[in-house]
Amino acid sequence: MCEHDAKLSRRKALGSLCVLGAAGVLGRRLIDGGAMSAAFAASDGACVLAPEITVGPYFVDERLNRSDLTEDSSSIFIADAAPLLLTVNVRSAAAACVPLVGVQIDLWQCHAGGLYSDEAANGTLGQTWLRGYQVTDADGNVTFATVYPGWYPGRTIHIHLMARRFDGVGNATYEFTTQLYFNESINDAVMAKAPYNSRGVRTTTNSNDAFFSSSMLLATQGNNDGSYTSAISLGLELEPHSDRIFATGFETA
Repeated sequence: MCEHDAKLSRRKALGSLCVLGAAGVLGRRLIDGGAMSAAFAASDGACVLAPEITVGPYFVDERLNRSDLTEDSSSIFIADAAPLLLTVNVRSAAAACVPLVGVQIDLWQCHAGGLYSDEAANGTLGQTWLRGYQVTDADGNVTFATVYPGWYPGRTIHIHLMARRFDGVGNATYEFTTQLYFNESINDAVMAKAPYNSRGVRTTTNSNDAFFSSSMLLATQGNNDGSYTSAISLGLELEPHSDRIFATGFETA
């Protein structure tokens, strides 16, 4: 199922200052967030502006504050999927890319079989796996334990991300949405393994995906236990909330 286009915001995000953390993950146990902080030392490169990417039709505001997104699932497409430890570092464009504290980062993605939770079209209403949020710490970091995503027709392999700030009464004062991508050589290696390889050959890759942005490529490494570790650093231009960039397909739980 292809993702629907949505109104793109005029806001921009500073492109990926990708830095790979050396820490691994044992099974799906989340490591101490502080252990990843050192992975985001100051970059020698300048921040590069990159366009915001459509939210797509599968965002549901579940309001699940958690770092482990896998839940207990009987589906082989989660239980047997490759574990992924993903760290996102958030920095400010207006202050020499200093870390941003207190930004809510929501992630949502499909499982190894290409389906999203809590979607009628996917037959998963009421399920909430592979969705959740964390709030950036003093170093601007959030870390999630999830699985390497699968694919579905019309899209390359990706993970959705939304960054938000709220005022004292819970109104969004800033919203930014993008999608995170993986190097195709790693995609190919993962898709060749079970349970991913039960679904045939994907026809959409980074090269022919309508939304792919190379600035949103994750720095990813494979670990000896079959898991993967990914990281990306994003700079945000914080400005007051002025439009609902996810007007198409936005849902609330």
